[in-house]
Amino acid sequence: MFAETGSQEPLLSFRVMLFVLLVLTASAGAARAGILVQGSMEGVPVRFEMGHDRTRVLAEIDGSRHLLDLAGDAIYRLDGARPMRLRAGLLDDGASMLAYRLADWSPGPPVAGHGSRYNVLTVGEEICGEVLSSRWMLEFLGPLVRSVGLMQRLEPAIRPRDRGTCGAIPFDTYARNGWPLMAGWKNATAFETTEVRFDHNAPPDRFALPRDYDE
Repeated sequence: MFAETGSQEPLLSFRVMLFVLLVLTASAGAARAGILVQGSMEGVPVRFEMGHDRTRVLAEIDGSRHLLDLAGDAIYRLDGARPMRLRAGLLDDGASMLAYRLADWSPGPPVAGHGSRYNVLTVGEEICGEVLSSRWMLEFLGPLVRSVGLMQRLEPAIRPRDRGTCGAIPFDTYARNGWPLMAGWKNATAFETTEVRFDHNAPPDRFALPRDYDE
């Protein structure tokens, strides 16, 4: 009896240690897991990256890098000799304040490997756009919707275009029924998602706020 018990104890201890190691490894991976979204807006390449802290977003607009501090309502332009801190909320994106309505019509085709819903955007009786959206993604990509809106205030190349009687449609209008995998106006694509990853390896120091910056 004692000999049998003694032979099992090392095996049991090894299994416990292995289990603990697996749990710690999984926890570390989850802590570093981030989100990556790439696509184009008004024909301009865009990339948005988010880590474990959902208040920090790294945005790349046509190769120009910015770090968004959503909690502090600030954007840091990173490509200069020194980072520059900007208050994006004070800038105007030129978007219209029309009574837009985004209606979910039917299932849509896959976009970037993800299923979609087909939505129609209207103002009154006029059709102003079509959106293929993913509703479940919005729970995770909410900070990116806000980030795109802030970057539209800062970067003229991706600001809402004037669509005549449909006005200049802000990005968050396209995102009312889910993350817009694709959004367009008649024969023009306003926004297109080419990649969405929820297992993105994003080291936390990538989102550290600069200590020294210009204003």
